[in-house]
Amino acid sequence: MGNIGRASRLIDDVHALGVTEFCVCAGSRNAPLLVVLGQRKDVRLYSFVDERAAAFFAIGRSKAHGSPVAVVTTSGTAVAELLPAAVEAHYSGIPLILISADRPARYRTTGAPQSIEQEDLFGVYAETSPETWSRRRPLHLNIEFDEPLIDE
Repeated sequence: MGNIGRASRLIDDVHALGVTEFCVCAGSRNAPLLVVLGQRKDVRLYSFVDERAAAFFAIGRSKAHGSPVAVVTTSGTAVAELLPAAVEAHYSGIPLILISADRPARYRTTGAPQSIEQEDLFGVYAETSPETWSRRRPLHLNIEFDEPLIDE
């Protein structure tokens, strides 16, 4: 399955968890997610330049209506900008979903730009399995995309 197909499946899975609002921080690596989200009529999108602001806005939206809100980022240090909000959501019991686009695993430890260890980046502050998500801590979903990013 290609990038667009995998992005579509992930967005469907997150939507099934009750997410109808997405705070997006556009970048090249998360382009497949943005394409899929842009085609959906059943979601509301909020666009942000700053990942930290997007994540705290998502916390506020989740508090306002009680449903999980997702934040979508590109790769690298952009993902790390979500840590303060992940900690806040963890200790407040707020259902926050953090979706990070990533380079393929083969780029890790090679010195390639924007290739940090994104999996388990949030440690104890986020869960990583949608199937067992407690909704009492953030859920981090990291998805790898290879070139070409838009493949369908």
